[in-house]
Amino acid sequence: MKSAENFPTAENIPDLSGNIEGLKRHSFMCVFAPEPTLSPDDRRIRAWLLHTIISASRHYTRARELVELQDNADQSRDGGAIFHILDVSEQIEDCVAATYRACMAIRRLDSCQEARKFSSNFHTSIEDLRLVRNQFDHMHSQVTAAETGGGPISIVFGDEGKSIKFRKLSMGTLSLNALLDGAYRVVASLYPAFDVNSKKEAGGPIKLTMSASVTVTDADGNTR
Repeated sequence: MKSAENFPTAENIPDLSGNIEGLKRHSFMCVFAPEPTLSPDDRRIRAWLLHTIISASRHYTRARELVELQDNADQSRDGGAIFHILDVSEQIEDCVAATYRACMAIRRLDSCQEARKFSSNFHTSIEDLRLVRNQFDHMHSQVTAAETGGGPISIVFGDEGKSIKFRKLSMGTLSLNALLDGAYRVVASLYPAFDVNSKKEAGGPIKLTMSASVTVTDADGNTR
């Protein structure tokens, strides 16, 4: 009899290193700075790519957070068994979908050197992601036809968090993490004034503050 697979652990799911939240804040400030070299289409593509990779990164981070909460769960302290792990799949699934969309768009940015390098360096990982995403995207037709086959019917962490699995397909978690980091670097390159290696910032709403000062000059020429 096959033994039950162990829960994933956060130590096998590396945290993202890119300053994606800082890039989001930087992009907001770009609204107030003229960029005459960018066409309206370029701005839209850049904004869409940023939105997509932020979404993918947040879903990945939330999946890891849920695994970490499960790692630290304590029945005595919590008053019973808590299964944070049951909410992980939807986060991984949304991460996979958003990452795939970003990768497909980056592949089409022929004029961007970073995009071309990304597509070449991550060709195998993108293909692995495509297989998982496409199989998952067509799962509805298999379920309704009672052709579910073997393996998990939702995308889950396997190998104690070292991989993501769906049906008989799998992809290394490290590979997914590297894809997200690579895509972040491509998008960051579209914002030349942003430091791609800047320190990682916490998420949260963007806050804009304004201040003003007044200088008064009297009849004698004195200012105050």
